[in-house]
Amino acid sequence: METLVLYGHPDSSNALKIRFLLAELGLAYEDRRVPLTHLRPAEYVSMTVLGRIPALVEGDLVLTESHAILRYLARRERSPLYPATDPDRARVDEFLDRFLAHLRPALARHENAALGRTPVGATSVRAPATRDPDAARRIEREIRAALEQLDTLVRPEGAVLGRFTIADCAIAPALHRTVRTGLDLAAYPNLWRLRSHLLGRPAWRVAGPSL
Repeated sequence: METLVLYGHPDSSNALKIRFLLAELGLAYEDRRVPLTHLRPAEYVSMTVLGRIPALVEGDLVLTESHAILRYLARRERSPLYPATDPDRARVDEFLDRFLAHLRPALARHENAALGRTPVGATSVRAPATRDPDAARRIEREIRAALEQLDTLVRPEGAVLGRFTIADCAIAPALHRTVRTGLDLAAYPNLWRLRSHLLGRPAWRVAGPSL
């Protein structure tokens, strides 16, 4: 097989999803850094079209969008982390789509205020001087309904769907950031339990979470 190359950045939650899965699968790869700024290198934009982080390259294959990469790697390895049966696979896909489209943006609002990140196009630039604790507290109240919905979607066993899958790889970076932002998950027992289980996995430490 061709060497896997992952283009990303240590502070990118989407790249962290992929590093988590790569560690879970025990796959070696070449890690190449892309600046976490709005103006990405021209050669990277040329290769990926949209210039988004991350990108996975394997020979002639250039794959972007973090959830597509998660699916590809699990299928490539014939891993049960992306189930083989259609109903179970559909449940994973449903969660991935729901989280990305409807629930991740709520968490991102809180992160941006708490960590001082200014959204610029498809990225957020970290700027500690602009942290806004008052806004973070206000947003925490505003996103309560989204967090309640997310807590309802997560099973109490400490895995999104009851057993570890790529859905857990997808949500882990966002839950990790709640530790950094101080977002209180005490009212959301399933999310609290899930965060504890995911951040305690050996592969999570190998993935090298930073921000």
